[in-house]
Amino acid sequence: MKGKAKAGYVLARVFEVIGWLGVAMMVISFLVGIIDPEVISVMSDTDAAGAKVSVPMVPGSLGRLDITGPDGTLHQGLYLLYTAAGAAELALTALVFRRIWQIIKLSWASTPFQQPVVKKVKQIGWLFIAAPLVTVAVSLVGFVAFWPEYSFVVDVGGIITGVIVLALSQIFAYGVKLEDDVEGLL
Repeated sequence: MKGKAKAGYVLARVFEVIGWLGVAMMVISFLVGIIDPEVISVMSDTDAAGAKVSVPMVPGSLGRLDITGPDGTLHQGLYLLYTAAGAAELALTALVFRRIWQIIKLSWASTPFQQPVVKKVKQIGWLFIAAPLVTVAVSLVGFVAFWPEYSFVVDVGGIITGVIVLALSQIFAYGVKLEDDVEGLL
């Protein structure tokens, strides 16, 4: 079991670092979009009027977003919205992986049924719920500010996952209680 736990620990650490690197890239892209939008326009130039540049939203809950206008030019507002949302969602994802490796590390010392593990599992549940809420907020802003180029999107998958993880945290809390009761008997 320890070998699998080490692999999970290493993978969680690697994915956390990748997430933070993604956040840094999104923040840099956002700043470049504000400071010199012409650089982004050149990078997205399609040389065809009416061509669209679609980018996938990270980690995917916002679907695809057209960041170019009807004439093929970059729509700076949509680009800035895309990079800000991408940074927020990547940060939430990195925080989930951080909690995962912390849980694995805590479980090495003794049992997974301990109060800090319960706290971290609850935090993961709330982070899973927060990501779709970021999506809803970004979609609402995009829909109001950039209609009709932008559509409203709601991803309930993350909310459902968050609720499941919160329920799982209650199982861990019960396990903590049982372990305390057993230790009291011995």
